[in-house]
Amino acid sequence: MARKEEWNFVRLEFRKSNVRFPILHNYLNYTFLRLQQQNKIAFAAEGRAACFNTGLMTADQKEIFALFGRHNRAGQDEKVCDWIFKGFCDSYSDDLSRFRPNLPQIATYIENAGDLVFDMSFDIDINIGHILDDPDNQTRLPEQLRNNRTLAAAAIEGATKFLKFKVVRNYKTAIPQWYMPDQRIQLLLPLYIISSERADLALVADKDEAGKVYRIRTALRMDMAYNNARLITRPDRDWLDP
Repeated sequence: MARKEEWNFVRLEFRKSNVRFPILHNYLNYTFLRLQQQNKIAFAAEGRAACFNTGLMTADQKEIFALFGRHNRAGQDEKVCDWIFKGFCDSYSDDLSRFRPNLPQIATYIENAGDLVFDMSFDIDINIGHILDDPDNQTRLPEQLRNNRTLAAAAIEGATKFLKFKVVRNYKTAIPQWYMPDQRIQLLLPLYIISSERADLALVADKDEAGKVYRIRTALRMDMAYNNARLITRPDRDWLDP
């Protein structure tokens, strides 16, 4: 139903054999969680139906909603789910009549538009020690650097120096992502280590207003970064193209 979009990863190392559209799967799951936080799940008056706005659009620019029905044994049998997925429908569908005129709204993430753009007056402070010593971060490094801390530190330090040059020439280089645990916007920045043609990692930049600095303590794989960014909008694939 949704307008055409690439919902699978291009690079084979990020594909999952048991999930046909992993990006869409992640998008729907985390969009639902955000809608729960914002109390934007709609329930019909009789309590037997529910729906939410997926935030996606059809090719004809109609909103797409997910519909659910209340299980007949909800609350009586621990082995059954309270709600059953009924399907997707667009805003023209008669299935939404019981929710009109107040159809549920999309999930929102942005409170300050300034969080979406890299502020060139801010410095970049990268915590290389945390990136190299944290077990999760270590596994995300290019294989050539995982067992050579000195080489990895020098490579990351050198690559980071060019970040501002890239951002000042193309503001879309800094891509906003939603960090669900803290419910805040962060910026993703490309880190080119092995090749100048393809980014190896996405650095996660937290804006420190008081210190006028972007603090970087984490680096993500391309698939992780794209999933996080897609919650807000369809990201530009100039460098974030997993």
